[in-house]
Amino acid sequence: MWRLMCGVFLLFTSLSCISQSYSINLTPQQADKLGRLIWQNEGQQKLQHLTTWNKNEAFPSLGLGHFIWYPSTEKGPFKEQFPELLQFFKHHEVALPQWLAHSEQAPWKSREQFYREFDQAPLTELRLLLSKQLDLQVQFIIKRLETGIPLILADSNKTETKVINYQLARLTTLPEGIFALLDYINFKGEGLLSKESYQGEGWGLKQVLLTMPLEYDDPLRAFSLSADEVLTRRVKNAPKDELRWLEGWRVRVHGYQNIVVN
Repeated sequence: MWRLMCGVFLLFTSLSCISQSYSINLTPQQADKLGRLIWQNEGQQKLQHLTTWNKNEAFPSLGLGHFIWYPSTEKGPFKEQFPELLQFFKHHEVALPQWLAHSEQAPWKSREQFYREFDQAPLTELRLLLSKQLDLQVQFIIKRLETGIPLILADSNKTETKVINYQLARLTTLPEGIFALLDYINFKGEGLLSKESYQGEGWGLKQVLLTMPLEYDDPLRAFSLSADEVLTRRVKNAPKDELRWLEGWRVRVHGYQNIVVN
């Protein structure tokens, strides 16, 4: 059974709990299903989608969670996670191809180069590696939530902390609610970076939890509706047209209501 520890089931949490970590425990079967659901959301569970470079983006998205890897030392506004995943692999003694172990930035400098070399050895090796390490990638996403929730609480005032813990308590009574938290934090982040905001308003997990209605019988539906509102606001605030993404984002977050995790 899924558990989120450190007082998250309490309506109100003392400030001393903020510095503590959260722990999520999954059976191997639940972890496998979680990974496949995230892979479905990010890449339709297709091997070739473990390495992608979306149109109008300046970076490839790699792995189960479409982790960003920038091709230069100049980082964009979105959180880069693929180098952290590689360190996570190394920590768990996963053997990396030599070219990957020594690459500090993504070796493809453009989307055109990436797809021109899509079937060459490096990207083929990378897809094979990522397909064999789905379980570690799930653990990596879980770790982000375990460390992310205390960071969100530390970034919140007293009133926000009460609201966030109340909504976490409602969501974490359901394994599907924990999946929604895991998927969304991987999808749009914690909501703490000033760079990941438009006109001063973020779109991460913190903003979704704070936007959820306080009185709503179905916490999963409340989370989905809140995520829709937050992402719609992002599109309205965006300096460039992001409307093309919104329909897919809505399908994803409203899909949380239909997931069944045994």
